[in-house]
Parts: sequence; C-alpha cells; structure tokens
Amino acid sequence: MKKHIYRTKNINAIDWIKIKEQLQGSAVVFAIDVAKEKQFALLSNPDATVSELLSWSHPMQTLDVVMHLKSLACPITVVMESTGTYGDVLRYQFRRSGFEVNQISAKRVSDARELYDGVPSLHDAKSATVIMRLHGEGLSRPWRESTDKERELDSLRREYDLHQSQYQRNQNRLEAYLSRHWPEVLPLLPLDSLTLESLLIEYGCPEQIAKSAEDAAKKMRLWGKSKLKDEKIAAVIQSAVNSIGQPCIEAERHYLQALSTEMRHSRQQQKEVKDILETTVKADSGLDKLASVIGLVTTAVLISCRLDPRNFSNARSFQKALGLNLKEKSSGRYIGKLKITKRGCSIVRRYLYLATLRLINNDPVIKEWYQQKVDARAKIKTVIALMRKLAKALWYIGRGDQFSAKKLISATA
Repeated sequence: MKKHIYRTKNINAIDWIKIKEQLQGSAVVFAIDVAKEKQFALLSNPDATVSELLSWSHPMQTLDVVMHLKSLACPITVVMESTGTYGDVLRYQFRRSGFEVNQISAKRVSDARELYDGVPSLHDAKSATVIMRLHGEGLSRPWRESTDKERELDSLRREYDLHQSQYQRNQNRLEAYLSRHWPEVLPLLPLDSLTLESLLIEYGCPEQIAKSAEDAAKKMRLWGKSKLKDEKIAAVIQSAVNSIGQPCIEAERHYLQALSTEMRHSRQQQKEVKDILETTVKADSGLDKLASVIGLVTTAVLISCRLDPRNFSNARSFQKALGLNLKEKSSGRYIGKLKITKRGCSIVRRYLYLATLRLINNDPVIKEWYQQKVDARAKIKTVIALMRKLAKALWYIGRGDQFSAKKLISATA
C-alpha cells in the first residue's frame, strides 16, 4: 500500500480565490477533526480534484474559516465527530452560515485508522482524511441538534449529579473522620441522618456534645421528631460521653462542622433540582407511563441524553443506543462470551440499572423470576438480562402500551 503523507496548510496560506474558481459552485465537503485549540480539516469536492488539508487556531481563526468557506459560494456539507462540547461552537457557527452539518461516529474513525493507508496510527490530519472517506461511503448522518427541552433537562441532570456526587464524596470523608473521633455513633445513626448532620453542625465533635448533653438531647428530639426514640437519643449521647475516639482539636472540630454544613447544602440543592426535574417530566403527559415504571428522574435522564424511546424506529435500535446490545469475540475453536457493548451514554445505563434493581425489589412477579434465575456467583448477569428486557419494553411503553411484569419476563432480551 502506498505511503500517504498528510501535509497541512494554515488557512492564511491557502489561495481561496483559486479554489472558488476551481469549484465553480459545485458542492464541497469540509471534514473536521475536532480538537481543543488547533483544528484540522479536509476540504474536498466529490471527485477530489479540489482537495486542501488545512489547519487553524480555535477560537482566534474560526470566524475567518467560516468567512472563507462562505466566500466559495457553493453548497457546503460539514462533517464532524461527536466529541463532547469542543465542537459545539464550530457547529453553531456553521449552522448560522447555512451549512449542512453531518455527524460521524468517533468509534468508526478510530476503527478505520489502518483501513486506508495501512498504518495503525491516528493523528489530527489523518483523522480529517478518514472522516472524509467515511462520509464518502455514506457512513455519516445529519446532525440532530438538541431541543430546548433536552438542553434544559441535560443542564438540570448535570446539576443534580454535581450535588449528588459532592454529597457522596463528603459523606465518605465524614465516615473516615468519625471513625477516628467518634466511632461509636456510626452503628447508631446512618451517615445520611439529618439528626447526625445537625448535631455535627451545632457541636462539631463528641466532646462538645458530652459537655452539653441535656441541651443536645432536647435538640435531637426536635430534629428527629417522632422518628427518633428516646432510647436512641440516650444511646447517642452516651456514646459521645464515653467515646474512645481521638479527641478533636479546635481545627478538627471546625472541619467536621464545615463538612456537615457542606453536606447539608449539597443535599438541599440536590432536592431542589430533583423537584424541578420531576416537575418538568410530569408536565409531559406522554411520559407518564415511562415514569411510572422507571421513575421520574430516570425518565428525565433518558430525555436529557437524547434517548427518548419515542424517537427510535424500533425496540432493538433503542436497546443498541443504550449500549445494551450484545457483542461476541470468537475465533476458530474459541467461542467468546456474549457481553453488552457498553456503547453510548454510561450515565443512562447507571440510572436504568438502578431502576431495574427497584423493579426486582418492588414487583413480586419480577422478584420471583429473578430469584429463580439468579446465579449466586454472578448476580449482576441476571440484573443485566432483565435490564435488556426493560430497555426494549420502554420502547413499547413510550408508544402507549401498558407495562406488564409478566410480558417483561417472558420477552426475549
């Protein structure tokens, strides 16, 4: 195979007037390898008689690129990879200029690295060339922009995850510190206990609680209300008095107070965002049946990640978009195990996995099926099998079908 050399020019070194004369208004493709700063692209007409591999600095020269492309006065199709948010500005500017924008899978580009020149390397200039070739073979598709509702839910979901992850990290820090300074309280109150949170914000350490034992007990009754029994309150106070933990110095006490205060803030913010997410989903009557099966938040996550089952042509395509379709790697006598591809959005799979666990716990029909099928040595496989069934069921539910546990467990995955 002939060696291919990828030589690029800066946009300022290109004779755009000459290119315009060569094109004479014929259609052209602009294939971009998206990066943070230095962008590479291949400009070519269908028969490659006009072909320029160019580069520019983003964002400083991006508007210059748009201006030069518009000056060609011909139909332009832009082809880009789906790489996070780095290409959003480029895509926005191209859309504003009236260019057609197509999307190519980054996985396809990676897999094709050796296909055209026989070299298993992949760099920016080569990626732009590979994108052009894949587009020429009809492997790109029109880029569908997110709707305002999808963008709103995506931002809310990200904020929800932000507060949730921050709360979880601080909870882990709290557990570590309490195991040093007040280990006796861990079996008595869970780490997400509002009473424990309030105790630490108010007093900071077991020594201060022990000094104000009577006042602390009164406040615990106020915080815990009817859910916290007198015996539990007495046990917590006694554990503070008799703790064998390392006594806190003032800075450590202040840290525990700051940690608990931050946990309260994250919890409250998370609840506020969750309420907005749930309200947004409830406002769409077409999502009622989905939400009744997988929950309001999981439904919101599906929509926010552009995985509304109503937008897919069939159940298998929706399952594939979730990365829950199966793959096999076999060769000769070796027959590999079937595994899910895990393509697409991992966040959606995480929420759908939790929704599947809730179904197993709450639905008696599904729970019985799970107990009959589960292998104690590989429990997660049975959960994944049910998750795959649920994914296909969601496609039908999104079209108005009623959820049935018996139909779900009898369906093929």
